[in-house]
Amino acid sequence: MKALDILHQAIEKLTMLTGGTVTYLPDPQHPGKKEIDATVELTFGTRNTVFIIEVRNELRINHIPAVQKLKTETVQEFLLVCQYIPMPLKAQLRELKINYLEAAGNCYIETAEIFLYINDQQVTATRLPAEGKLWKMAGLKFLFAILRHPDLLNGPYRKIADEAGIALGNIGGYLEELRKEGFLRDGIINNTKGFFIEQNTRLMERWAEAYEANLRPREWIGNFRFMDQNNIKNWRELKTVDFKWGGENAAALMTGFLHPERFTIYITGNRVDMMKKLKLVPDPNGPVEMLQQFWRDEENDNTQATVPPLLAFAELITKYDSRDREAAERIKAKYLD
Repeated sequence: MKALDILHQAIEKLTMLTGGTVTYLPDPQHPGKKEIDATVELTFGTRNTVFIIEVRNELRINHIPAVQKLKTETVQEFLLVCQYIPMPLKAQLRELKINYLEAAGNCYIETAEIFLYINDQQVTATRLPAEGKLWKMAGLKFLFAILRHPDLLNGPYRKIADEAGIALGNIGGYLEELRKEGFLRDGIINNTKGFFIEQNTRLMERWAEAYEANLRPREWIGNFRFMDQNNIKNWRELKTVDFKWGGENAAALMTGFLHPERFTIYITGNRVDMMKKLKLVPDPNGPVEMLQQFWRDEENDNTQATVPPLLAFAELITKYDSRDREAAERIKAKYLD
C-alpha cells in the first residue's frame, strides 16, 4: 500500500473514532532534512497540534533507532503512521514517547494539548503483513535449528524435527515457505543436489524480530530479584547447571563488552527449584528475567554457560538501547558471520 493511502486511511479512522478534525498543511518539507511524508494539524475542540508525519507500511524492530532519530530532529510534534505495528513494538514506542497511529485507528498520541490512547480496534487480515506459519512458534523453532546447523537441510526430515522439537509433518511446508521467501536455494554438495540458506544475515534479523514477538512471550516465566544482593555483583560465580545466561549476561561472557544491568536466565527444569537454587523471589519489577529453554543442547555438552550466539544476538538486536545493539553486532561478527 502506498504511503499516502496508509495515511489517509489512518487519519479517516482516527477522526471517526475521536470526532476530531484534520487539516493537511502545505509544503511538507523539513528544512535541512530529508523530504517528509506530510504535515497535518489535529484539532479536538479548542485544542490543536501540528504534526510532522512519517509513514511506513510496516514497522520492524530494527527501524526504531531511525524513527527515534527522526523524532529528535523534528521541530514540531512527530507522528509515526503505519499500516500495522506489532504489539511488542507499540510498547517500545510508548516507552520512548514516540507517537504512533495504525491504519486500524489504534494510536498513542501525547502532547501538551492532546492525549489519545486507543488499543481496541481490530486489525483486519488485509492490514497484517503477509507472514505464514514459518514465523509462528513451531516455525521459529525450525528456523533456529537450521540457522544453527545448516547441514540439517540436507539430511532426513526426522533429524530436523528432532533437533527443533517440532512435528515431522511440518518440515516440508516450512522448507517450501522458506524457498518462496527467497531464503533457500538449490545447489550441489559432493555431486549431489542439496539446499543452501540464502541471505543468511537477513534471515537472522527476521528471525530475531519474530522471536521477540511470537516465541519469546511463550517461553517467558516471570521477573524476580535476588534475595542475596551480592549475586548482582558476583553473578559470574553462580553455577549454571540447569540454566543458561541470555541477553546482556551472554553478551558480557561472549564479548566482554557489556556490564549487565538486567539478568536473563533460560532454565531447563522447574521454576521453583531454580528460585531455591538462586535465592530468587518474584518481583514484577525485578532485574532477573526467567524463561524456559526451547532448544536442545548439543550432545555431551552440559557446560555451556550461555544461550547459543544466535539467541543472544536476537535478544540484544531487538532492543532500542544502543549498547545492547552494539553488543549484538559484536556477537554477530565473532560467532555468526
